[in-house]
Amino acid sequence: MILSRYAICSGVVVLVLFALVGPNGGAAAREEVPRIISLPEVERPRQVCAEHGRVYIVDDRDIVVYSYPDGRFLRKIGRVGQGPGEFKVGPGRLTVLEDRLAVRNMFQVMFFSISGDYIGQLREPSYTGFFPYLPVGKNFVAFPHNRRQDGSFAPAVGCIYDGEGKLLKRFYPALPEFPQAPPPPGSGPPSKKPDALMVREYTDWLVQKGMIFVADSRKGLSISVFDEEGELLYEIVHKGDRVKMTKGFRESVLDERKKSKYAEYDNPVFPEFFPAFIGFKIDGGRIYAITPAQKDGLYEVIEMDLKGNSLKRGFRLPLTPRFDIPEAFALQYDVEDGQFLWVEYNEEKEIHELHIR
Repeated sequence: MILSRYAICSGVVVLVLFALVGPNGGAAAREEVPRIISLPEVERPRQVCAEHGRVYIVDDRDIVVYSYPDGRFLRKIGRVGQGPGEFKVGPGRLTVLEDRLAVRNMFQVMFFSISGDYIGQLREPSYTGFFPYLPVGKNFVAFPHNRRQDGSFAPAVGCIYDGEGKLLKRFYPALPEFPQAPPPPGSGPPSKKPDALMVREYTDWLVQKGMIFVADSRKGLSISVFDEEGELLYEIVHKGDRVKMTKGFRESVLDERKKSKYAEYDNPVFPEFFPAFIGFKIDGGRIYAITPAQKDGLYEVIEMDLKGNSLKRGFRLPLTPRFDIPEAFALQYDVEDGQFLWVEYNEEKEIHELHIR
């Protein structure tokens, strides 16, 4: 089993599928039999999404689509350009909705059919930064960043917009602030180094079945569910033992920082505990929450229904999260038909591969 660390800047993304039922009807049987399919069409993958019997890989210049689960190449969506259905600097974050695809393209959202045909686009009403701008019912939801007086961006706040982009309601308080961008080349170290969290609390959100699911580890393993108007429907809260920060993790991060030319620009700070959870996905009416608990190199997965009732839990996911920006973990993997997915680069063969197991 290969463990890989995800870095957005390198464009390395991994796609693996965990089969739940073996050829003889046993889960354990197929989990131990990996299958690998080469992906010669993929150059520099940045995100993986899977839904509707398809695997969508956001590449450097387009979106590559494969059949699920056999990995057969289907088509490419879009290309770099200025025309309809083209991406100005390559595709941005992709969200697979129930009836279409939404792709960020600078300050616009482009829509494609599930099969990949261009439908149209609209402009985001405000700067949403890392998070997307998505339809929910007759409205739209986003977590935009407002600009401060000094020109910097404030933490994202949950907002509901109408179909014309008019703000209707702020429904969720500010999320944690993202880490500051690296200093420009040639800058000297600051006179006073700021503290830099090496492990941040996890926040993210998804739209599913006309509802908004907001994950927020600041409240524990907490997922708040809102309707299309931004009204709170219910909250999912699972209480459990927090995972204490380990000496081994701290030392591995500090060793990695020594390789960075920006290490002298801030002071690394570690919290006492890891976040209560570090990722969540929704697939087939089930929530898959990833916790920082580990066993034999695998991270714990808590499976629950959309109301938060626990269905299954176990150590299943062999991906190393990016704890400094846990939201980036969402781009690294996906779940389809109860199976986890990611893409891995085979350095010996110099090709990206689809791993199925």
